[in-house]
Amino acid sequence: MTSQQFELSRRRLMQAVGIGAGAVATTSVLGACQAGGSDDEGASGKFVYVYPFDITTQHYNAAINNAALLTSAPVAELFVPRPAILNWDTQEWIPQLAESVELAEKVLTIKLRSGIKWTDGNALTSKDVVGTIYLQKLNAAQGTVGWDQLVSATADDDTTVTVTYSDVFTGVEHGALKAQILPHARYGEWMDEAETLVLAGKVQGDPEQSALSEKIAAENFLEAEGGFITCGAYKFGEVGETVVTFEVHEDGLFADNVKFSTIEVQKGDNAASVQFLLAKEVDYSTQVLGATDRSSIEGVEGLVELSTPGYDGIGLMLNQDRFPEFADVRVRKAIQYVFDPEVIGEIAKGAGGYYIPATYTGLPDPHAEGLFDDVELEYYSADHAKAESLLTEAGWKKESDGWHKPDGKLAEYTIIGVEGWTDFTLSGEQAANQLSEFGLAVKYANVPDDNPWGIWTAGDFDIAVRQWANPFVPYVYGSWQMTWFTDNGLTADAMGMGLPVDAVESPSQGTVNIEDLYFQSQKGTEEEQAAANKTLGIVFNETLPRLPLFLNQRVSYGIEGARVKSIDPAGYELNDIFFDNPIMVRILEGGIEPK
Repeated sequence: MTSQQFELSRRRLMQAVGIGAGAVATTSVLGACQAGGSDDEGASGKFVYVYPFDITTQHYNAAINNAALLTSAPVAELFVPRPAILNWDTQEWIPQLAESVELAEKVLTIKLRSGIKWTDGNALTSKDVVGTIYLQKLNAAQGTVGWDQLVSATADDDTTVTVTYSDVFTGVEHGALKAQILPHARYGEWMDEAETLVLAGKVQGDPEQSALSEKIAAENFLEAEGGFITCGAYKFGEVGETVVTFEVHEDGLFADNVKFSTIEVQKGDNAASVQFLLAKEVDYSTQVLGATDRSSIEGVEGLVELSTPGYDGIGLMLNQDRFPEFADVRVRKAIQYVFDPEVIGEIAKGAGGYYIPATYTGLPDPHAEGLFDDVELEYYSADHAKAESLLTEAGWKKESDGWHKPDGKLAEYTIIGVEGWTDFTLSGEQAANQLSEFGLAVKYANVPDDNPWGIWTAGDFDIAVRQWANPFVPYVYGSWQMTWFTDNGLTADAMGMGLPVDAVESPSQGTVNIEDLYFQSQKGTEEEQAAANKTLGIVFNETLPRLPLFLNQRVSYGIEGARVKSIDPAGYELNDIFFDNPIMVRILEGGIEPK
């Protein structure tokens, strides 16, 4: 395969690239919100999911999302609800805790459903939502879309929340609407302090924010009365080292919609998930499997492979601060021309698990479609002669022990991946092998999976396997955020790639300020956004701030006929499996049923 194309109407394309903010209004599509009113015979059966949790290090303090038990997993949609989730195909909000949401001018209004209760018996109110928003706002990294623009949140009454923004553009409401809502009864002291600090102008990194973060980090709530407090359709049942079970929370959101009486999460990494699928002991897995693993399970009776065209891909970050030679565009292009991305993608993800971009513009194909039709772009495929020519032109020389830089020193680098992240590891190993075969002295190493983000942010790497394009939200400016600003803080403590963004030289566009173009792509008029997106794509193509290897097909796996009738994403086929997981949404709607 050379590329996967996607048919987009002009309306869909405009939505995909973030053109035209307008007002956002939604109404509920899910009906009732708590148990007791269902016309069927009630929930029964069990749905089994596999995920690598760890009860020895994780806890019940959901204010620390990535350290609380399963709160950062796709299954969290079932027990830590949000005001709304996104349909990635239509880019419409699907209300969850909210009955409706509306963004008009600079004000977002969230109307909450009535009758929802927490497992401690308290009713869900706007006070919970406002408190959560302030905690998120205070702790959000500077530059985070949506949180930077959020000015205030108020509880107008028990079920009405008003959020005010300084600027409005497509997706600005994303943070507030997708925040996992926490109970004020448990977190109120921190929420109130966060509100005071935010309204006083404090931000992440200020001493006051750091002090509050330390207080939050000191609590785990493992021995707290009521355990993990939730207002979702499910609540924690038994928690064991290898299995966590959830049972229906009758007063929770959509409890009368769900068809399963039990949700079971089996502990399992990539290798374990393969064994579970082979034995049909799980119904659903979102673990990223390599080509060999995917091949081993393809004959399992009832197996369905769900493939979603990804908005992000796997590539490489070059540390320009550590190695100034990477500032030479010819060097970056030479390295890109070494790679055979089809081989890397095939080994890392397997057939159907990846696709090669149609344009090397920093955008996934759904976003790039139609933007560059009248532009002659450079297409990067394996061409070692061109790579050699570019390095020679840049003053490099190939000798018996490898390529030497213009200063005469041997060019030696280590590519780092992440332990246990199969796609990162295999991609990094293959990239290192191909560069070594070309004659560059490159080796591969893994870093622990406990905090690769800290390593990337600090710039503690030579070359790092990392995402490119848009891994978080389906707006085109997310790709520009990832390309130039993520892991590129350019400060003493967070240098990251060390890639300048204030004055980037482009052969066709001249000297451009990336930050200015980024804001134009996000907040400008339709014409300004389109122009900025086009310019940024051209600059990416000409300068390669990151090196793209391939784009992901998000692949997940289900077993039909064992415990579940069907694993069907229905209208959420384009939803990312890690953000707004389609199967979890369908469970909440009652669309996934026991056999």
